[in-house]
Amino acid sequence: MVNHFSVKMRSAVHVWTFLVFGCVICGVVCPPVTDEPAEEVETDPEAKMKEDAEMNFGLEYEHYLKEVLDTLESDENFKRKLEEANAADVKSGQIARNLDFVAHGIRSKLDELKRKELDRLRQILKLRSQLQSNGGNMDVFARMLNKDRLLAHLDHSNPNSFEISDLTKLIRQTTKDLELIDRKRREDFKKYEMEKEVERLEQLSKLDENERAEKEEKFMEMEKKHRDHPKLHHPGNEEQLKEVWEESDGLNKQEFDPKTFFYLHDTNGDGVLDQAEIEALFQKELDKVYDPTAPEDDMNERYEEMNRMREHMMNEIDKNEDKMISLEEFLRSTKVEDFKSDEEWETIDKEKIYSNKELEAFRKQREETKQRQQQKQLESEDGVNFDERRDQPVQVMHPQRQQQMHSIDTRGQHHQQQARVSGHVVIRHTTRSQNVQSLPRHPRAPP
Repeated sequence: MVNHFSVKMRSAVHVWTFLVFGCVICGVVCPPVTDEPAEEVETDPEAKMKEDAEMNFGLEYEHYLKEVLDTLESDENFKRKLEEANAADVKSGQIARNLDFVAHGIRSKLDELKRKELDRLRQILKLRSQLQSNGGNMDVFARMLNKDRLLAHLDHSNPNSFEISDLTKLIRQTTKDLELIDRKRREDFKKYEMEKEVERLEQLSKLDENERAEKEEKFMEMEKKHRDHPKLHHPGNEEQLKEVWEESDGLNKQEFDPKTFFYLHDTNGDGVLDQAEIEALFQKELDKVYDPTAPEDDMNERYEEMNRMREHMMNEIDKNEDKMISLEEFLRSTKVEDFKSDEEWETIDKEKIYSNKELEAFRKQREETKQRQQQKQLESEDGVNFDERRDQPVQVMHPQRQQQMHSIDTRGQHHQQQARVSGHVVIRHTTRSQNVQSLPRHPRAPP
């Protein structure tokens, strides 16, 4: 059984660790820095895979963040301050002021972690400088190697010690980055859906009338088959939770008890329902709509649907916005009138996530990108540098001027060289995929 102190401590810690990882990380203590090589410890492959999955949240400084968190969790004084802190102080970074209360040994570990992180960042910035000096395409790495962004999660003006400003920056930056990751996930899904629709329309445009009608009919049948599923319960309402209680937990639906349900699904026993534990509650519901063996069901849509359900339940129950659901919040949600309301959940396929205008803009942008790639490929095969050609003017000779040049060409190499010196040779650039543009006629050309 987890004692009361441990539960409160972890809840306080996870106010910001969930903003960082979206999952629970607790009970791990960083070893002190030592010159001796660490002993090799056999690791359970399955546990290692699970740990890697939990840590993979797309943060460039994720390893440093976990090490800082683990080190702070090993200090009893800091735990006590976290226990007493409210959610607003943690999320704003105000909790960092309590760094002065940690033991000297912990501060030394944090100092070492910061120095190692700065060394890592210096190597990245060195790589950035080398790329620039070698004429590398910095557009590809612009965001990744942006100096201000790379250093935003720590105070680089002080390279020797880990201070309050470092912890404040770390908390605020991870909060900001996780919000950006969530936003990007939604944007990426929107692009994914538009890409599917554009490709479908392109395929239809290549068919004759009869084939197109047949393809459209089959598409509509698949859509109808996908939408023909049992009713979905609203995430977090009584019927949805009772279904999990009965089908997943194997208990009598008539004996449903919210408190017991909470403890059953707090699988790591930390006193809160975290992101992974909440998402696990929706799997039975998602199975009603998405079958991985059915061609009409898109598993990318299932993943987005799960995120929508989690976000909805968090908005309804997580009143202090700490990205977790405590027992108190959960029990309070079961006493409101909406808890017993069994309103059907509208799946993502019933919601138009992009407008016709957005689809058309995406189609045009996609077509332009494809044309540029094709042109660059063709010119690369011809041995022509695309970027150089793009910046050069494209010129066309006047017809009479072409005759004059042809006449000069027949007089031999000597006359050709004279013509070049006189500036009479005009270079033509043409490509297989781009029309030639006309420039003003030559000053000497006849009208």
